[in-house]
Amino acid sequence: MTSTPVSEPFPRRRGTALPSRASALFLGLGALAVGFYFLLPADAQEVWYVVIGAASVGALAEGTRRLERSRAAWTFFTLGVGSAVVADAISGWYELHLGKEPPTPSVVDVFYLAGYPLMLTGVVLLLRELGAVRSRVALLDALIIAVAAGTVQWVFFFDPAVHSSLKPLARVVALGYPTMDLFMLVALVQLLLATGGRVVAYRLLVASMALWVIGDEIYGLSIDNYVAGGWVDAFWLLAYVLWGAAALDPSAGRPPARDRREVPRLTVDRLVLLACALLTIPAIVLVEHLWPGHSAHPVAIVAGASALAVLVLVRFAGLISAVETARRAERRANVRLRELDRLKDEFIATVSHELRTPLTSISGYIELAREQAEPELRGYLEIAERNTLRLLALVNDLLLVARIKSGHLELEPGEVEVGDLVTEYVASAEPDGAAGNVALRTHLPEGGLAVRADRRRLGQVLDNLISNAIKFSPDGGAVDVTVAVHEGAVRIEVADVGIGIAEEEQAQLFERFFRAQSALDRQIPGTGLGLYICKAIVDAHGGTITVRSAVGEGSSFAVDLPPSTAELG
Repeated sequence: MTSTPVSEPFPRRRGTALPSRASALFLGLGALAVGFYFLLPADAQEVWYVVIGAASVGALAEGTRRLERSRAAWTFFTLGVGSAVVADAISGWYELHLGKEPPTPSVVDVFYLAGYPLMLTGVVLLLRELGAVRSRVALLDALIIAVAAGTVQWVFFFDPAVHSSLKPLARVVALGYPTMDLFMLVALVQLLLATGGRVVAYRLLVASMALWVIGDEIYGLSIDNYVAGGWVDAFWLLAYVLWGAAALDPSAGRPPARDRREVPRLTVDRLVLLACALLTIPAIVLVEHLWPGHSAHPVAIVAGASALAVLVLVRFAGLISAVETARRAERRANVRLRELDRLKDEFIATVSHELRTPLTSISGYIELAREQAEPELRGYLEIAERNTLRLLALVNDLLLVARIKSGHLELEPGEVEVGDLVTEYVASAEPDGAAGNVALRTHLPEGGLAVRADRRRLGQVLDNLISNAIKFSPDGGAVDVTVAVHEGAVRIEVADVGIGIAEEEQAQLFERFFRAQSALDRQIPGTGLGLYICKAIVDAHGGTITVRSAVGEGSSFAVDLPPSTAELG
């Protein structure tokens, strides 16, 4: 038994999407040969039938010779088809030289029946090479197929043969063909599920086996009316052609990736298979009702329906159990992830706290040393101080993030005149703007606007937004900071004409450590914490922060604060 293919895609190589030139040529010539068969007189048909079969054996032998892999499986296919062609030749000799059909049983039946185990051995070897598993689920699927097909075989083939007036040996032969067809059907369905029908050689192989079984079933149902050279022969002839074409395609030596899952997935193919199996019993009842003179088989139908019901119930019970197991595993994984996230935050907070004290001390000593140093040394100390302050700012951000995550963001609300706060922080950012040749412009209302907020925290928001706008603005660009009333809220908007942010990334901008791809591509420094902190502070004030941006046109961040936030404390 086999499971469905692994999640990785089947290799898309030349010769797997469409048949190769040799395979396509054989298919074309074979289709013409089959069509020509029906234009010939009866005696010529006997010879031409064997010619088509022999050509298939030759193609199988040639294709197998070229293979580097799967050679054993295709060798068994060659032997199986060759055995059937030998049976065709003997049957044709009876027709041409003795003027009658071969008796039943005869050596013809020996060769025909011998071909099936050889073909089935080839399928088993392919399934093994494809990574067949013997899991409970795969076994259940195979049993469901076998029960559904077996019920059909019993009602229409086995039971009539058992209750016929045939001699014992003839009865054994009559039972042998539907039995082999049953095995062939189960094997081809397993092969179809194992390959997904995505590789040309295996698609042709499955089609050939399906035509062979269909031809056998139609022949078995209409054996009394069968005439050599009739339309039923098309199924076996086309099966020969498809077998040869499958072997000639190079993809026969490139099987799909091995399936390494313990349990097969319930794919669409398997759902269709289960649905067809469940519909088999109603179809049998309908056929028996519409078939004049056909005996009803209530016991076989009830037995088949009961077995299918139990197997399908067990199959879906297993599926539900697997889903529940997966959910429990997911819940355990989520708990573990939350615990790891908490430990990570604690670690960051602890390390940041331990770093802040020595950094503050280093910054203070550097400042003292810079005041007494020579001019040349003072320049080096200024660089050291600047980098120390940068590290200290990062440590402070990490500590603030830890407080936000733990729900301990403290606010000291008071009356804040927004215009004055904006003017203060724009002025402090002007040296950075001048260094990047970025103009800073403010647009303030005449009467002024006040909110109840934590001035220091709100200043952090402004500092982050303005510094970001400067960093992402081009040389000669401008940053506009606007204060206005918008839909009853006090809005602070910081807009630039910089590189912009892709639309698909905007939803992630306020997540911890997220950085837009445009910033990464341009190697613009940053930690991805600024906007996360801004959002947390704005949310704590009962406000909102939004973004509008387009790549290459710039970005605009708007902070909307309620005019009064007296509930803060």
